[in-house]
Amino acid sequence: MSTVQFGRITEIITGDLNMSSESLEIEFEIPFDDDPDPNVSEILVYNLSDTTLSKLKKGVQVTMNAGYKEDKGVILSGFISKVASEKGGADRATRVSVIDSQPIDNKKTLKKSFKKGIKGEQLLKELSKVLGLKIAVIKLPKNVVYKKGFSVNGPIVDAMKKIAKDCEASFYISRSNVYIRSIKEGDNTQFILNSDTGLIGSPEYFEEEKDGKVVKGYKVKSLLQYRMNTASIIELQSVFVKGKYRVRKGKHYRRGDAYYTEVEVIA
Repeated sequence: MSTVQFGRITEIITGDLNMSSESLEIEFEIPFDDDPDPNVSEILVYNLSDTTLSKLKKGVQVTMNAGYKEDKGVILSGFISKVASEKGGADRATRVSVIDSQPIDNKKTLKKSFKKGIKGEQLLKELSKVLGLKIAVIKLPKNVVYKKGFSVNGPIVDAMKKIAKDCEASFYISRSNVYIRSIKEGDNTQFILNSDTGLIGSPEYFEEEKDGKVVKGYKVKSLLQYRMNTASIIELQSVFVKGKYRVRKGKHYRRGDAYYTEVEVIA
């Protein structure tokens, strides 16, 4: 194990608040995946002061860093959706729910017909503006031309999902950013995961059918690693599995002494 993976640290930053695991007990579970439905993360903080608690409100933006004293990074960026405190013995636990998304209205509808010959990329950009979404990356494997035009009559998010699928792209929200690109496209982290950098046990092979295609990959567990997130490209080095893989989903979590990242990767 690398020496940088000592001194676990978690930071929660919101407004003028900076809460740290060096002075507070913090637990969390941060899920992530490559679909546009917002993920809800759960953060549990013990014995917050009343002043601090009063600043944690619905709609407030939150960033969470985690890792180690010499190597930490962002594992969550989103908006508080719910705050609840409860007394348990001598401790008061505050549960903060955070939506890992730009504020997005999944129920917002539109009734509109678009001109003949419009392309998928133009449609996605226009519909994103209507929803107030900022696209971080749009790179379509196939920029479909809708020769007869395209009509939206219902939820805008559903229309965007259909267009992305037509264009053979994955449409997802990660750390408050929107990405529309091939499931094989990602962000090269230049990170090598092996037993020295946190890999736990052996990768577990999986195979499943998704959208009519067979998806093959591995389930991987490691010490908490912020570099592994939706679409992160990592180099996996184990006894039986070696090569570059793209993360499609997973979670970061801390409960008691557990401080891990679990992911599914595909070639």
